[in-house]
This record gives sequence, structure tokens and C-alpha cells, in this order.
Amino acid sequence: MSGQTQKPPRASFTGLLLFSGVDRSGIAAGIFSALSPFSVKIIDLEQILIGDRTIFAILIELDPAHVDVIEKELSTAAASLDLDFAAQFTDQINNPSKLATAKVIIVGENFKPAILFKVATAITSFGANIGRMVRIAAAPVLALEFLISISGSELENLRKALVLVSKSDNAAISLIESGAASGSRKLIIFDVDSTLIQEEVIDLLAARANVSEEVSTITAAAMRGEIDFTSSLAKRVSLLTGLSADDLITVRSEIHLSDGATNLIKFLQSQGHIVAAVSGGFVEVLEPLMAEIGITNYHANKLEIIDGKLTGKIIGAIVDSKTKSETLVKFANQFKIPMTETVAIGDGANDMEMLQSAGVGIAFNAKPKLKEIADIVLDIPNLDAVIYLLGMSNLDVTSN
Repeated sequence: MSGQTQKPPRASFTGLLLFSGVDRSGIAAGIFSALSPFSVKIIDLEQILIGDRTIFAILIELDPAHVDVIEKELSTAAASLDLDFAAQFTDQINNPSKLATAKVIIVGENFKPAILFKVATAITSFGANIGRMVRIAAAPVLALEFLISISGSELENLRKALVLVSKSDNAAISLIESGAASGSRKLIIFDVDSTLIQEEVIDLLAARANVSEEVSTITAAAMRGEIDFTSSLAKRVSLLTGLSADDLITVRSEIHLSDGATNLIKFLQSQGHIVAAVSGGFVEVLEPLMAEIGITNYHANKLEIIDGKLTGKIIGAIVDSKTKSETLVKFANQFKIPMTETVAIGDGANDMEMLQSAGVGIAFNAKPKLKEIADIVLDIPNLDAVIYLLGMSNLDVTSN
């Protein structure tokens, strides 16, 4: 209402209570029992276990007249529980926060202090404050979460700084705005060869046709930029002329999913997200695999087969970098998912356009060129890590 005098911020008297010691049963019950007779309000609390030690912190609002007696009762309770106890009481003003809460997530197999120093420095350099650091996963990957408060205007600057840290140290780091992970439906699209699966299908087929050396030579030339992907694939497929449909069946049995792939896909689908795949490989080999893992949205090259034999040709346009990006856009439009909510995961130069088009591009054990343009560089051989990097660690995750 115009002309009204704005109420000043409300002052409150708070106590920060900190208990630490060897973990044992009954700690929380003993502390709360000591607090129960008093008229206090619990504002926040957290308990952390590190090894066999526990750290239990409680922030309460209380009547300042009760400080001495509450502190005495808590000291007695702590002694009976073999805990160290410290308390800090103060007046504080409840100012409305102008800061946005976000999460910085780091995933790897282990962490050295240097990388954590770089992450913490990047966070604080943009005026952000780290409110909590906690391990959110120990196996099959190690994941740490930094809960931070930061001005909304600095989020993008911090994101760029963390990408630089990630690429310089080969660490998987993501910045998730509060509520962004769980509040939206996503499209996650995978490259297949050396990403969703451990092998390169063209190499398996080349081995069956006894042309591994020739195919490897062409592949190496393509990687050096001497020949484009479309031409290189056409040349490699021409060397497969005469392979039988039975050879394709044999190759299917030689394919292994990347570690964590099954768990990741099941998890994403259980949460209502759309999972898709696009491959420069061959639909005849991949189709049974897609059916097995429950991916119904996929696109790959189609081999020409006449009288049960490969002719050495591909039917239709070859799936190249541009096609992969177009497939991502097609699926996003089909399921009405904004491009900002798409995630692309790949390993090679042929995935560059797709990762650049996606809201988040993840380079998975990737070639150097792809790492240069990726939002997240994931250099550990386990796709379970993606769950944490997308900020979904608050949900139950059990690796299969």
C-alpha cells in the first residue's frame, strides 16, 4: 500500500551448537532430549560422518535469558555421550537473501587438494559463499557437492570459470542452479560407439572381414583431418563387402555396454526423462541392443544387404556430425523439450555439433577436439557419474 512504512528486519537471538566425537548410537536422541524442556526453535541442522567420527551442528532460535541453563544442560549431555561441545550465541538480523542457491558438483575416482583449491578459488572469486561441502557418492564414483550462495548475475561467469578448471585438470565439474535438476523433463542423447558401448562396431566388423589394418589406416587418416567422416565411413564400409547376416549376429554378441550405462538409463527413464541414441554405426547391429536396454528413440546408418550379404554400401545419407545435431533437435521437438533441457554425451569429433547444440554437452573419455568444446569433461570410464553431474544425487542411486 502506497505510503506505508516498511517494517524493519526482525532481530532474533540464535545459538549455534556444535558436537563432535566418535560416532555411536543415540547421539541425536541424547541431544534432542537435553533441548526438549526448553522453548527453542530449530532453524537448521546437519550431521556428517567422516570415518568413525561424527560432527553434529544445530542452529536454534531461543530466549537469551535461557542461554546459561541451555548451555549447561547441553554440556552435561555431551559429556555423557563422550562428545566435544561448543556453542556460539548471538543476535542476528533476518535480512531477506538476495543470493541464488546453486550446487557445484565434482565427480572423479579420487581428488587431490590442488583441484579442490582451484574449485574453491573459482567459487569465491565471484563473491560466492560455500555453505556446505559434502560427499554425495563413494562408489562406483566419488562425488562431492559444494552448496553455494551466489548472486544470480555471476552464475554464468562462475560456470565459465569452472569449465576452464575442468578442462585444465580433467575433472568432471558441473554447476546446477537450485531446482534446475529436479524441476524439468530432460532429453539425454548418447553417441553409441565408445560411449554407450565400449567397442567401435566398424572395428568388430573389420575383424570379421579380415580388413582390420586397412580400416584402421582410414580411421587414422580421418582423425588427422585428411579425410572427412562421410568419406572415411564409405571407404571402410566398402571393405566389408561379402560379410553375411550371420557375421552381424556374431558381432552383436561381442558388444559390451559401458560401465554404468544400464543403471543410468534405467534411472533416467524411471524419473520420466527421455533417453535417445544416435550413431555413426549400423542399425542392424544396434537394434537388438536398443531393445534390450529400452531405448526406442535412436538413429543410425543402414547397411545394404542383398541375398544375405553386405554389398559394401550404406542406404541413404550417412549419419555424420550434422545429422547427429539434427537428430537431437528432432527428438527435442518431438517430445516438446526445450533445447536448454537437452544433454548430449559423446566421445569423438563426429559428436561436436551435437554437443554444441545441446543445453549441456558431456565429453566422455573423449578425443581432445571434443573436450575443447564440451561443457563437462568426464574422464572416468563410468556413466553413473552423469547422474551426479546432472544434479540428481538427491534421488536414490544404486549401481547395477
